[in-house]
Amino acid sequence: MKIKTIFLIANGSSILLMTTFLMISYFYMILSVEMIGWLSLLTLLSALVSFFVYYLLTSPVERSIKRLSDEAHEMTENNFGSRIPEEGPVEIRTLTKQFNQMSERLSLSFRAIKQAEQSRRELVANISHDLRTPMASIRAFLQAIQDGVVEDPKAKEQYMRTISLEVERLDHMIQQLFELSVYDSGQMKLHKEWVALDQWLIEVMEHKRFILEEQHRDVHIELPDRVKEVYMDRDKIKRVLMNLLDNALRHSETHTDITIRIKQPNDQVLIEVEDHGEGIDEKHLPFIFNRTYRVEASRNQKYAGTGLGLAIAKHIVEAHDGEISVQSKPGAGSTFIVRLPLKGRSDESG
Repeated sequence: MKIKTIFLIANGSSILLMTTFLMISYFYMILSVEMIGWLSLLTLLSALVSFFVYYLLTSPVERSIKRLSDEAHEMTENNFGSRIPEEGPVEIRTLTKQFNQMSERLSLSFRAIKQAEQSRRELVANISHDLRTPMASIRAFLQAIQDGVVEDPKAKEQYMRTISLEVERLDHMIQQLFELSVYDSGQMKLHKEWVALDQWLIEVMEHKRFILEEQHRDVHIELPDRVKEVYMDRDKIKRVLMNLLDNALRHSETHTDITIRIKQPNDQVLIEVEDHGEGIDEKHLPFIFNRTYRVEASRNQKYAGTGLGLAIAKHIVEAHDGEISVQSKPGAGSTFIVRLPLKGRSDESG
């Protein structure tokens, strides 16, 4: 039975009981028949008006409850977002408002879950593809060596070097996956210390010396006259800069230069990495730090990578209370900017 029907039956019962007692009272009063008739008619009219008013007053309550019921049914079908008008008594309006808030939160949570699931599927697909390429290369070179196809010592040495590079590439992919899983679980630990950026940059560039020499690259470093120390996790911010350098090397031609700038506005430090590559179209900029997102449509060897480097960099920078952004135009290269506070949180975990 509907709630409105219950209310109307309750109201009708009370009116009927009251009318019955009034009728009995009229007959026991010393009144004329005409007077009893008029009083009985007025009582019946009053009862009808009361019933009608009660019907009108309960209609908004019924509509609100029906909307709540319909929306709850829609939510069971994973349809969120419909906002229910807040009307009726205060209690019903409060209930409707709370229901709308719950619906909005569930909608956001459901979208986040769908995005996470989509991201997971893309990650698995991308990593599966990227792992197959070096594995196939290693298998082919090893097979050639085992079958005796390669007998020249120099050629064999080149094959072994290629295998070594592919193994290193596989190790790098696995390390990135491990890092991302740690960051997603919220278990990243920061071991902050005061770091002199000039000495720190020398350490980072030493890791990239071989590939820079191989590609005949020059890296221009621009520092302020007096470099302030920064309170940060030395190794993790090193990972950020190395990921940005990898990205710059991957998306610019060999023999082109890369510039690293250190700026210190107010109580912040800016680390900028500028390349002279193909640049990024404006439509891609909002998604560039999403995991596995790739600007290029194809998966050619030039752009080989997991697509996780920038996502990892974003995790690390934000754990330092910092920001990472990019400025780029097609054909004009890209500049990635890491903004860190000179002194972040005093705790040792992010």
